[in-house]
Amino acid sequence: MKRNLISLALILTAGFTTAMTSCERTKSDPPPGDPVQIDLSLKQKEVVESANKFAFDLFVPVIAEKKGAENIMISPFSVTSALSMTLNGAAGETFEAMKSALRYDGKTIEEINETYLKLMKDMVPVDTRVIMEIANSVWVEKRLTVKQSYIDALKKYYLAEARSIDVTDPKAVDMVNGWIEEKTHDKIQDMLDELSPDLAMLLINAVYFKGKWRNEFDKDDTQDKPFYITPGSSVQVPMMFQNEKFAVTQSQNATLIELPYGQGNYTMVVMLPNEGVSTAAAAATLTPENWSLWMSSLATGATEVDLSLPRFKYEYKRELKDDLTALGMGIAFTDFADFSNISDQDMLISRVLHQTFIETNEEGTEATAATVVEMEVTSMPLTTVINVNRPFLYFIRETTTGTIVFMGQVADPR
Repeated sequence: MKRNLISLALILTAGFTTAMTSCERTKSDPPPGDPVQIDLSLKQKEVVESANKFAFDLFVPVIAEKKGAENIMISPFSVTSALSMTLNGAAGETFEAMKSALRYDGKTIEEINETYLKLMKDMVPVDTRVIMEIANSVWVEKRLTVKQSYIDALKKYYLAEARSIDVTDPKAVDMVNGWIEEKTHDKIQDMLDELSPDLAMLLINAVYFKGKWRNEFDKDDTQDKPFYITPGSSVQVPMMFQNEKFAVTQSQNATLIELPYGQGNYTMVVMLPNEGVSTAAAAATLTPENWSLWMSSLATGATEVDLSLPRFKYEYKRELKDDLTALGMGIAFTDFADFSNISDQDMLISRVLHQTFIETNEEGTEATAATVVEMEVTSMPLTTVINVNRPFLYFIRETTTGTIVFMGQVADPR
């Protein structure tokens, strides 16, 4: 069986007096410091809280749908970044529906934009032991006339690259995929299989993360051990181990443990359902209120832990149209969509593609995500090819009166 599992085994112990350190750490590595505070305004904190609520509302139904049978990974930051760029072009009922679906009720577009600019500028350089890269781009089909104010907003607040694209160019899809591959360090490849003939615009976000554990696992302690994919069925997987102090707390039906990267600005919070509890049941307790309570509890301190965690590596891809429609932004995918702040031509969102990759091992975690919002026009002026290479008729008329002055047939133009 493929070793692409994402749960963990966790044992809390008391009585160990020494903590293992990883042999992977070298003398040249600077010792991790403390987390660096990123200061957000009250409004910016509210936008982040809204985005987190959207994340839970998107994630929980997906977990319930799959019933624990599939590895799943979503980057809510990538999804909300791409959709927030799209939101800048929406108007009227479409704007309100998208804003509500993203849980931005009560927030202005300026507050949303300024928050994402702040996050992009401050989250990237905050920890030298963590590589964090964020990239945005807007690709405009050559036939679409875009309002400059919209492009200016994406460049200013999302640092987006503006590109032109010709959907009739056979190499166009490779150009877009190449940009995604570059920004995700080649972890996400061939994300788009084709470009629609009616394509008007692509809005793309890419996020790349690579962080070293604050306390790395010793590879010599990794052993093949059973992982129970169901209560009665197990498989052998490489199980990492370390004895270290970690922050641990309990929810209604799960244990949460926090594993910091680098200096602690970034962490992995693992939620292990209690025995007999499904991941869907544990996910059902994910609410902003519970999350805030759990994070506050994790911040109170660490306890000594014997931690067993499997190595895992997999990728995930999902089309989010149905998920986003269920959250309330269905109008954006219909002919009633209003994106008049982008162009005077009628546009709609045709699909939202999301793809992710993650690998976690003894050293740390490498993860990346890309989100593509594909927009089409409902009445794109197409470039039609007509080759008059056979007999034809012709008519010469005066247009204001409708008078036909000449008419004829050409059977042989020689």
